[in-house]
Amino acid sequence: MMANSFNPREHLLMIKNRQGASEYLPVQWRLVWFRQECPEGSIETELVHLDLEKETEEEAFVWNNEKKRSEKIIKTAPGLAIFRATVRDGKGGLATGTKMEKAASFPDYVEKAETGAIGRALAALGFGTQFAPELDESHRIVDSPVDRSSANGNGHNAAARAEVASSNGKANGNGNAARAEIAPDASATDQQVASIRKLCEHMGKSEPENVTSITYLNAKKLIQQLTAEYREYRQQNNKAS
Repeated sequence: MMANSFNPREHLLMIKNRQGASEYLPVQWRLVWFRQECPEGSIETELVHLDLEKETEEEAFVWNNEKKRSEKIIKTAPGLAIFRATVRDGKGGLATGTKMEKAASFPDYVEKAETGAIGRALAALGFGTQFAPELDESHRIVDSPVDRSSANGNGHNAAARAEVASSNGKANGNGNAARAEIAPDASATDQQVASIRKLCEHMGKSEPENVTSITYLNAKKLIQQLTAEYREYRQQNNKAS
C-alpha cells in the first residue's frame, strides 16, 4: 500500500510580520516531506562560523506593570553562529542554505542557526518554497516563530510544491548554485581552527596538539563533535543554574 502523499497545507502556521501575516511551513515538516519524496536524499550541515564572545543585540518588548504598557528594550548576550546546510535529493538536485543566529535572539542560537540553514536549503530545492517567508528579504523570519497560530489546512497537493530551477527539484542555478567542494585532504581553514579553539576554551578542554595540521575533513568532523559536546555543556550549565 502506498503511503499518503504529504500535504504541506495540513501543517502550515500563520506568522505575523511587518506586512501582516504569512503562511509558514516549519522545518520539521519540510523534513518529513523531503524524506517521503527523496528516501535516497541526504542532508549535511557545517558550522561556518562560531564566536562565543561576540556581543549581540536584539530589540524586544517587555510589559511595564507600573506604566501599564509595553516598552522596547535592547537585549544583549555574547554568542553568534553561522551554519551551512547542503541538501541532495538523490536524483541530481542539490541546494545549499546558510543561516546566522545570535545569543541575544535565542538561548539555543547554535541549534537555531543549524535548523534555519536546513530549512533554507530544503526551500531552495522546492520543499516549502511557497511557504518560506524567510526567503523574502523584506523582513526577518526565524524558523521557530513564537507568535503563531494554526492555519487553515484544506488545500490540495497540486498547489503544494513549487518548481525550482528545473524538473526533479534541481537547484544548481538561478541563485541557488552549490559552493565549490573542498578536497577532503586539504588543510583545515583558519576559521575551522579558530572554531575548534573557541569551543575547547569555553568547555575548559585542551585543544588538540595537531589542530593546525589536521585536514579539512577531520577538522569538520571535530567541529561537529565539539559542537555537540558544547550543546550538552550549555544544557547542563543551564540546569545547574
